[in-house]
Amino acid sequence: MTADAALPAPGTTVVVHGLGRFGGGREAVRFLARRGCRVRVADRSGGADLQAVRTALRDLPEVDWQLGREDEALLDGAEVLLANPAVPDQHPLLVAAQRRGLPITQEVDLFLAAYPGTVVAVTGTNGKSTTSTLLHAALRRAGRDALLGGNIGHSLLADEANWHADQVAVLEISSFQLERLHPGRRVGGGVFTRVGRDHVDRHGSLAAYHAAKARLAAIATDFVVHAAEDPVASAFPTAARQRLRYAATTPAPGTTGLVDGFVAVRPDQGPPEPIVHAAALRLLGAFQVENVMAAATAAHRLGAGAHAIGLALAHAPPLPFRLQLVAVLGGVRIYDNAVSTEVESTRAALQALSGRVHWVGGGKSKDGDFAGVAAGVAPHVASAHLFGAAAEPLGRLLADHGPCTTHDRLAAALAAALATARPGDAVLFSPAFASFDQFPNFRARALEFHAWLAAQRGAEGATTA
Repeated sequence: MTADAALPAPGTTVVVHGLGRFGGGREAVRFLARRGCRVRVADRSGGADLQAVRTALRDLPEVDWQLGREDEALLDGAEVLLANPAVPDQHPLLVAAQRRGLPITQEVDLFLAAYPGTVVAVTGTNGKSTTSTLLHAALRRAGRDALLGGNIGHSLLADEANWHADQVAVLEISSFQLERLHPGRRVGGGVFTRVGRDHVDRHGSLAAYHAAKARLAAIATDFVVHAAEDPVASAFPTAARQRLRYAATTPAPGTTGLVDGFVAVRPDQGPPEPIVHAAALRLLGAFQVENVMAAATAAHRLGAGAHAIGLALAHAPPLPFRLQLVAVLGGVRIYDNAVSTEVESTRAALQALSGRVHWVGGGKSKDGDFAGVAAGVAPHVASAHLFGAAAEPLGRLLADHGPCTTHDRLAAALAAALATARPGDAVLFSPAFASFDQFPNFRARALEFHAWLAAQRGAEGATTA
């Protein structure tokens, strides 16, 4: 076996623990099988979703499937453990692997260890997927061969047949992945959206969360991009050749900013180079303008021309479940920001909307800071309609700030918000909490919102007819 657990030699026995639901585990199994490894798959679930993954891998007859179990005996005879990043270090199987001295790796390490091209990784608290998608679109518009994957939901291991050295891979990377990343990994560029507060339940403290994010700056060799007004990312040490900043101000040399409403890049002492007017964007909110600036900065640093970058950014639609108008019911605007699992995303969405806004939020708190959520949303809402585990504790704090209703289920909270709103008002679905009290993930919660919305549209159509 090679010294690097992410490049196991043929014949190495690798336990893949935690297949995940978005392809990373599946593609890791395929990648390892292509390398000639003996693969054992372990997952505590033996449900239909994982059986579907097993069916998709039925062309790999040598895989040892061990679904529905997580006991230490799974490690017998193993030489490497590949763990899903969602599995914490305190998990008994990971603890057992550490006790046995078994190397632990992850899917993103497999990719970074084997990929021959240039990697630009994107992280931050909010806006990672949007910024990654914008950067990828700008590179492709400029004629660069570019891939997009990682935490966004596509494993770049699936693209191995198309990898080559003259290529850029845009990799969205999470704090969970960064925390476990092998210290020897390197990327060409690191791009940061603002780094705030999140996942304290997983990392144990805000400082540990920030330390995980800081690892991207530490492994970047060519450039690091971050908001000039982000004190957290600004303090991350890096040996990268260039540190580039963005802000909603007139750009100084080495920064991206705004000139007469245009996002403009100024890489050196020369004049700023206009990229795209903020009013031309299909994305809503000042926070999205920051995402555009981050992507434009990185794309320009990678050699993309201003015209190509501008075209790509102007045409880019909002990603699913990111802030966007999705319906008008009885004169009430309905906005979807279902991706929000913490208060800063919700606060930014509220600030982007005009008129009276009726907020629908709730779920499971990551850190128990209900007062912080209340302070973040109260100044911006005409009424609040809460659901799930957060409803009662948050409702008590918001009761003195205006109309507030609490509900067990999401559909009831949505119905209450729509009933409260008047024509010209807005209803914003932006949970601000994790989904794990009632849903397996934020997507499942978002899909329930869209199912409710479809039912309302149908009812409105029937009434109109």
